[in-house]
Amino acid sequence: MPYYKDAKQGTWYVKLSYIDKFGDRQYKTKRGFTLRKDAKRFEDDFFAKLHEGEGTDYLSFTQLSTYYIEWYSDRRKPSSIKTMNNYINNHLNSYFKKMNVYDITTKDILDFHKHMQEKEFRGKKLSKGYIQDIHTALSSILSYGIKFHDLKANVASLAGNIENDEETSWDYWTLAEFERFYAMLDDVFMRAYFRLLFFSGVRHGEQRALTWRDINFEEGYINIDKTNYNGKVHKPKTKTSKRRVYIPGHVLDDLSEYKAWYQENRPYKDDYVVFGSFYQSIGETTIAKKYDKLIEETNLKRIKIHEFRHSHASDCINRLRMDRETLAKRLGHSSSITIEKVYGHLYPSTEKDAISGL
Repeated sequence: MPYYKDAKQGTWYVKLSYIDKFGDRQYKTKRGFTLRKDAKRFEDDFFAKLHEGEGTDYLSFTQLSTYYIEWYSDRRKPSSIKTMNNYINNHLNSYFKKMNVYDITTKDILDFHKHMQEKEFRGKKLSKGYIQDIHTALSSILSYGIKFHDLKANVASLAGNIENDEETSWDYWTLAEFERFYAMLDDVFMRAYFRLLFFSGVRHGEQRALTWRDINFEEGYINIDKTNYNGKVHKPKTKTSKRRVYIPGHVLDDLSEYKAWYQENRPYKDDYVVFGSFYQSIGETTIAKKYDKLIEETNLKRIKIHEFRHSHASDCINRLRMDRETLAKRLGHSSSITIEKVYGHLYPSTEKDAISGL
């Protein structure tokens, strides 16, 4: 019985225990009732309002997310699965918990947005772009619920995503800055590795997956049809990621010199990886450590290894005046829209230069 007499005050009070919509146990105490039946009426009204509108169906968000990731894992690459698991385990499940997916409202989604915008990681607020990605993951889970678990509406889609007024920032090296870095390299492996990375614009995983048969020294291109993620080779990111990337002669010269060293010092077959041994490419962390050590020895600004790709794109735009469509094809993007979105700010001055002679 949750009703008690307060001997000191001569009144009744009620102590209630219940499970909230997130699946957590909560407690409620209300004092000051003149009669016991008033306390009983409060209890009845409280639970009636608590369960108002609840249907007979119940499926917790954590259970739906478990079903979804099983379905998702059969259809996506390991890198995408890892990202989705991060969104679910670190953000979505920890917030929605055991909430009944049939009872989630648009207000719950807006409350989630507020929660995420106030959340911090290592003392910093989460970026709005990252929160947008998490919302997209949430919307995908609810769409899956509509398709397979009779969910009536995707409230995440109805509520809409947050606005992102943050500018995407990334850094890059100019050709002169790269040449200063390259001049420090006295290892044939490192010269070939970083020169190819800068002058091809391929993704780091694509380069690490290259085999010797992927390099056409006669025609001057490398063939991209796979990528290395966490030490395992997979299909590339998208269909348009499969491509030929033509590279300048001086890069081919470095690769030829490295190939001669490779054949002299390691077992060689044309299906062995270029940057590694046998079928095992060099680890990402190994490259990162070598790179960081080199950067410490110079006053060059440190860019991320992925930003070698940005550096190549910037060089193609600013120095080579490459158009958007050609650059999109070279980088393995499906559309020049991506080029405009990421690198569009680099084009205005180029266009101004282009008409200067009219």
